[in-house]
Amino acid sequence: LGGKADASAFPRLSRLAQKKLDYWTQNRIKEPDEDIQLCMMLIMDALWKVENGESNIASTSNDGLSISYASARTEEQIMGSVYDQVVEILPVELVNLGVGS
Repeated sequence: LGGKADASAFPRLSRLAQKKLDYWTQNRIKEPDEDIQLCMMLIMDALWKVENGESNIASTSNDGLSISYASARTEEQIMGSVYDQVVEILPVELVNLGVGS
């Protein structure tokens, strides 16, 4: 579906992503649509990144001097970023934004 995970990891990541989305929406999703599929893909990519320790690394080289920059993010930061995206994508009635609701 355009994600980074290989085909063998897809069934497991898909199931984990479904569980995460069900948790975030408190099982409010009844009919999957394109927005739900997009959210699933975002979650699956994030899970893959967490499992593979992927971080944002950039490097540059100039006259023999090499510099690498890494901005590794924790699992909580990666999943929190995806949650924020899911909240922006899905209708408000699917995602509970209130505290203590």
